Amino acid sequence: MALVIIDGVVDLPKTREAIPDKADEFFVKSKGIADTVFWLTNQSPSAWSFEVETRPFAETW
Repeated sequence: MALVIIDGVVDLPKTREAIPDKADEFFVKSKGIADTVFWLTNQSPSAWSFEVETRPFAETW
């Protein structure tokens, strides 16, 4: 079992409609989430992780 935290707004048609003024960098892309989950489920057991966070690159703190 693993935990994937999605810290952002997923880039879906409904979210684009709800907040149309946001730039592409604001959204977390579905392919990026899928790539992260694939990595998590295929990682080496020599350095194991059960949790990962995903967020858009343009996130400001």
